[in-house]
Amino acid sequence: MGKKEGNCLKERVVLFSDAIIAIILTIMVLELPIEYLHNGTVELSSLFRSIGIYFISFCFVANVWFQTAYVFKKIDEVKNKTLVSYMLLLFVLSLVPTVTRILIEHTNKQTILLYGVLTFIVMLVMNRVIVSVTKQTDQNSEVLKFTVDELNKQELFSIILRTLLIIFSYFFVHIALVIYLFLPIIEFLQNIVDREEEKLVGSLDTVSQQDYVRNRNQLWGNTRNRYTSLLRDSLQDNANSHSLQQERRIEEWQMRIAQEIKNKENELSKNQAGKTSKVENQLEQLYRQRDRLNKRQQRLNRNSDKHSFNK
Repeated sequence: MGKKEGNCLKERVVLFSDAIIAIILTIMVLELPIEYLHNGTVELSSLFRSIGIYFISFCFVANVWFQTAYVFKKIDEVKNKTLVSYMLLLFVLSLVPTVTRILIEHTNKQTILLYGVLTFIVMLVMNRVIVSVTKQTDQNSEVLKFTVDELNKQELFSIILRTLLIIFSYFFVHIALVIYLFLPIIEFLQNIVDREEEKLVGSLDTVSQQDYVRNRNQLWGNTRNRYTSLLRDSLQDNANSHSLQQERRIEEWQMRIAQEIKNKENELSKNQAGKTSKVENQLEQLYRQRDRLNKRQQRLNRNSDKHSFNK
């Protein structure tokens, strides 16, 4: 299959899936049951509960669309294996309106278990599709391995969480509904953070990308810092803000490397037997990393000055 034909097939698959998802969302809202009292007025409590359950399913379906649409942008053609998996994903996703209607009409242990199992299956198939498509992207091998490993970790965490939630929902139906309400929102925010980190890594050269994936934990300190910083940065849309974010990230990275160099130099000064050669090699790598970051910082400063002059 030529590149042009591959692009054509991918566009048709994406358009087809967009249409299917639009129909799914439309069916869900059309099937919202509206109950009336004996005097003809709408029973508001029932209506609000129905809208709440619809909102849960809407966020879930929208999150599936968001993740798959974004990952398909990275490739030029869809392989047969990926296409089969994606069609399976659309099939199980098309069952969501029916299960949502059943859950609205009869909110009990059986229906919420049915909803939990269905969304669990959708999540599993979607993650497999995303991993499959990601492996086809044109990335540095080390960065690609890092990305796939992160996706697999997130999938494992999601499997554990949703399995526990299915068990929990059997005993606490209405509390589980509230948790199902927040899950797609949390997953959506996680996707935004992942995209922002991907943009950050993509702005680096090949060697710096490898440095990032090797020293990611040292750069951010902990997961909470990474999550909050990237989420905050994602809210800044203009190009100037993005440039400032890059400068800040480089400065933070430089500070952490400087501290690491200081620690290694102190360790080397103690001249511990058997460890000198290892520490010297680590220091050499840190020096090279520091020099690369300094050069990148200089380029960012020049670009920033040029942008300010053009204004």
